[in-house]
Amino acid sequence: MKTLLCLLSLLAPAWLAAEQPGLKVGETAPDFTLASSAGGSLSLKTALAQGPVALIFVRSADWCPFCRRQLEDLQTARAAIEAAGVQLIAVSYDAPATGAAAAKKLGLIYPLLADPDSKVISAYGILNHEVSGKGAGIAHPVAYILDRQGVIRAKLMRDNYRDRPESAELIAAAKALP
Repeated sequence: MKTLLCLLSLLAPAWLAAEQPGLKVGETAPDFTLASSAGGSLSLKTALAQGPVALIFVRSADWCPFCRRQLEDLQTARAAIEAAGVQLIAVSYDAPATGAAAAKKLGLIYPLLADPDSKVISAYGILNHEVSGKGAGIAHPVAYILDRQGVIRAKLMRDNYRDRPESAELIAAAKALP
């Protein structure tokens, strides 16, 4: 029995890690072009041409209090994140007008991109299939750190959507880029 419990305790972390949705570290992030809260549109390719990117997927900038708090925290830490060498970009399933209004209300200076059809969310493998109704199409919250080539160098994700990575973790991951 002790052997079985020991074996289970060793395998559980690997099993739980395998259950996380989304792209993995070492994979190349799919390119996209989405409407920006700042007006116009932004492609990942264009952003990467300027340097590494911290790509943050949230459920909704409009109605999710955990997402709103995370977006505000990122705004507060924006200068430190950029000083660590990465651009900050967030993506939600909100319609462009909804995202733009939320970005204005939250005082976001960094781009909040709109993915109302959840095509990018799906391409990244983070569509939450367990939610229906108003929340259908939301992402599992995750932060990716991408190098200039679009390769995922860090993935910061929690099992509970209420719990988000701290800005300090994002900064540390950005500073660890090669």
